[in-house]
Amino acid sequence: MRASMILLAALLASAYPGAVVAGQAAAASPADAAVEAPASATAGVTAGADAVRRERDSAYLAFRREFGAKRYVEALPLAVRVVALTEQAGANAELPSALNNLAATHFQLGDYAAAEKTYVEALRLVEESQGATSRRLVAPLRGLANTYVAGGRKEAAIPLFERAVAIVRRSDGLFDPGQVALLEPLTEAYVSQGRWLDAEQAHQYQFRLAERQHGNTTRLIPALTRLAKWYEETGRYTQARRTWARQYGIASDRKAGDLAGAVNALRGMARTYKLEYQYGPEIIEDDANRAGDLSFRMDVTERDPFGRRVQSMSSGDFRLDPQGREFLEAALAMFEKHDTPAPLATATLLVELGDWTLLSDRAARAQPFYERAWPLLPRDENTAEKLRNPLLYPGQLLYRAPNSARRHASLPPDMVIERAAVAEFTVTSEGRVRDARIVEGTASEAQRNAFLSALSRAVYRPRFVDGKPVETQNVRLRQTFRVLKTDEAAQETPEETDSAATGAAAPSSPAEEPASRAPG
Repeated sequence: MRASMILLAALLASAYPGAVVAGQAAAASPADAAVEAPASATAGVTAGADAVRRERDSAYLAFRREFGAKRYVEALPLAVRVVALTEQAGANAELPSALNNLAATHFQLGDYAAAEKTYVEALRLVEESQGATSRRLVAPLRGLANTYVAGGRKEAAIPLFERAVAIVRRSDGLFDPGQVALLEPLTEAYVSQGRWLDAEQAHQYQFRLAERQHGNTTRLIPALTRLAKWYEETGRYTQARRTWARQYGIASDRKAGDLAGAVNALRGMARTYKLEYQYGPEIIEDDANRAGDLSFRMDVTERDPFGRRVQSMSSGDFRLDPQGREFLEAALAMFEKHDTPAPLATATLLVELGDWTLLSDRAARAQPFYERAWPLLPRDENTAEKLRNPLLYPGQLLYRAPNSARRHASLPPDMVIERAAVAEFTVTSEGRVRDARIVEGTASEAQRNAFLSALSRAVYRPRFVDGKPVETQNVRLRQTFRVLKTDEAAQETPEETDSAATGAAAPSSPAEEPASRAPG
């Protein structure tokens, strides 16, 4: 009997202390574990209290089993019972963890109101017993912040994530890797609120943490990928290419190479050239007097999200650099040299090479790449596999939104009013747009006309049937326009001419409308 009690105590010492964090079903990480393990035979307790503790320990183990198996409906009454038995046993030091587990279960069930209330109570208990800087505050702070994010209240989540990060750095050091799980959602929250400088700092901090932890090894590749994509999203294509190039250098090492990492790096470098062709090259003039100043008069002709002046571009600036195609060809060659190339990954590269050729206004030369990809892709249109085959539906390769649609893109939602227009059109077998018309929306007449003008120069990958491109009717695209609330009553500035606004002299080209992309 005593041996079994010792075994149970040892199990609980490693399992019970950790609180389950909202959004995670795995066992608690060491960063979340700070509660002393419940002792079932502590000297001085009555037999009745000892029985309550044993019952609580048993309920807790059952809860962990159900929660770990993602059976949250079954886990909920067990979590409630653990809280009640912890209170009955007088184990006040362990009550916050029990409340965290209950809150996390509410979170998984989508009951964010109950999760919020329970996390707030856990925070109150820890602050009252251990102070406002206790390491044990991290778990409920993170859980409450994740609850706000899931409930669409990212602005409320930001100070909670920031406080949790500050506690981790104070307790575990400035470069503790445990803060990455906090920095990632914090960065997304910053972006959602238009706080680009804060998001930039968070991205850079995450990368420095990874670099310090993994060095210049293949384990650094995920961090390099995140940073390169961030540069792409914020229009810094040169920095993105350099980051992808560093990833390629690490991933192509002969001794400890990473084929997927090398191929993705080559694809990333090619993509930066496609993005430059769509949006124009990086032509940004730094202004020392305005560095770091995010003007609320943001406009694509004024400043980017980081306060730097963006110069307007002439039509000649839109150029599809052939080096991007060379990167894709090199990636395809790497796959073909592999003993067992993955069919879907190979097909993806073939489709991208076809897209690149189509963007060069050479529809006939693009088709052989698509035809080679066709037998490697799933073709059941009645299943979810359809989404994995980009040839079963028209795919947007290039759409340069009109200037009026890019204004105020970095401003917080509460500063603007959104208007929209939905266009319906036909995508030809050559990937061109025909017969476009506005079918719904609240955009003004000038905005609608600008939308149709921009859409006339769009390029789509056509839909394929039996490996051949076909025409597709009733394709739709939605364009959003943002207007400052303070300008709501003012008359809109007439849309610029097509040539000045979109670079009409250049051939049309790639990419779906990047709703989350920062202007610039």
